[in-house]
Amino acid sequence: MPVRQQVWRMAAAIIATLAAWGLIRLVLPSLDYYPPEGLARNLQRSWFIVSGTHKAAQLVYALGTLILMAPFLAIVQRRWPGRSGWNGLTFGVLLGLLWAFCFLNSATLFGMRVGEALLNGALDLAALALGGWLIGLALGRDHPKPERASRVPWLAIVLIACGFTSAYSIGALLLRDTLGQAAALFASPVTALQYATLFMVGLWAGLMYVIVRPGLPFVSASANAAFFAFGVFGHSWTLFKLYSVIEFSGVLLTVILIGLTGALGVFIGALAYEWATHARFLGRYSFE
Repeated sequence: MPVRQQVWRMAAAIIATLAAWGLIRLVLPSLDYYPPEGLARNLQRSWFIVSGTHKAAQLVYALGTLILMAPFLAIVQRRWPGRSGWNGLTFGVLLGLLWAFCFLNSATLFGMRVGEALLNGALDLAALALGGWLIGLALGRDHPKPERASRVPWLAIVLIACGFTSAYSIGALLLRDTLGQAAALFASPVTALQYATLFMVGLWAGLMYVIVRPGLPFVSASANAAFFAFGVFGHSWTLFKLYSVIEFSGVLLTVILIGLTGALGVFIGALAYEWATHARFLGRYSFE
């Protein structure tokens, strides 16, 4: 398929998804997003709220989310076995469920109602799944060749979950005294439930790695781990947190630090998995 035709088809897919997402988020006030009370009490509202440009900022945010999804899916799709539409749907569901688990984590960290977290997670999951499916169809690449199956996939899931949870928790503790008022957004987990929901985000990141790994574009395992952690996972994790900039003032640096910290933890976990499954001792002590 010519590149120009591919670009036009992806643009049409993004516009169609944006229209559906906007219908839900922008037109129906009862389904709009409202920030957790725990954050609203501690942070100053943003210029977008004060100036009345909140809806326009949401529209740009949704558009940016879909535009950023497209190149990562396009890169993975070049080597990812399977049919283009199905792979696109899978990619969108992976990112959508990542956001859903992030909403659940927000419910425990910031006091968001569980019902609101589930509703917001479901709405964004539907939009990202639709976007992934349409963009996948627009790319139109089917790859019937066999997958590069991951060895001991459960090990990747556990190591990435541990790396993510540890990096986030340590980062929150170390940066708490330097971020000022915005530190409320980088809350350190305290209760078992808060750690559990944070670990769930990490477990999902690990499962994402196992599923997407056959389509990662590099020969080097470390390069693939970095591309996944800071690209596929990192861009979506950071975008989820970036929405706070629309709601609150003075939190951009905090959001960037949260994004980098979480992605670094995933990278460390993925790198540990790649090292462990290629280490010589696995020939004697197999995890399988």
